[in-house]
Amino acid sequence: MTKLFQLSTNRLICLLIAALIVLFAVFPEFFFPLLSLERAKVSQGELWRILSSHFVHFGWAHTLMNLAAFLLCALALLERFSAPTLIALISFCCLAVGAGIYNLNPEYETYAGLSGAIHGFIIAGLLLNKRHAYWLNAIFIALVFAKIIYEHQAGYQATQLQSLLPVAVAYDAHLYGALAGLVFGIGNLLFNKLLKH
Repeated sequence: MTKLFQLSTNRLICLLIAALIVLFAVFPEFFFPLLSLERAKVSQGELWRILSSHFVHFGWAHTLMNLAAFLLCALALLERFSAPTLIALISFCCLAVGAGIYNLNPEYETYAGLSGAIHGFIIAGLLLNKRHAYWLNAIFIALVFAKIIYEHQAGYQATQLQSLLPVAVAYDAHLYGALAGLVFGIGNLLFNKLLKH
C-alpha cells in the first residue's frame, strides 16, 4: 500500500503535467487561445501549438475525463519507464497527434485535448510492459485498435461521457496516437535489443 503513495520521478513528472492541465483549465480565457491548435495560427508560424494543444481542453468535463485517463495510464503502465523514456514518449505522441491533425484533418479549425496522445501512452505502455505475459498485453493492444476501428464506423454514436463535450470527439486523434505509441514501443524494443548485442 505504501508503494502506491511513494513519489517516484515518473509520478512527479505526471503530477506536474496534471497540475499544468488543471491550471490551464482554471484560466481558459488566457491559456486556451494561446495554446490550442488553431490551424490558421500554426500556418503563420506558431508551431508550439502542435505540442501545447494537448494540455488545454474544451471545458471541465473534457479536462477531467482526460486527466483521469492520463493518471490511471501513468500508474498502471508508465511506472517502470526511465524518466527520459517517459518524457520522450509523451513528447513523441503529442507531436505525432498534433502533426497528424494539422496535416490530415483540415476540417478541424481548432483542436485541443490529450485523449489522442493517451492512446499512444497505452499502446507503448503495453508493448513495453514486463509485468504481464506478452500474449495478455497483445490482447489489450488488439482491443485498443478494435475500439478505434469501431469509432471510425459509419453511424458510430458517441458514448454518454463523450456527449458531455461541447465539440465532436476527434476520433482520428485516437488513431494517430495509437500508431505513434506503436512506433515508439517497437522502436524502443528494437533499440534495447541492439544494445544487448
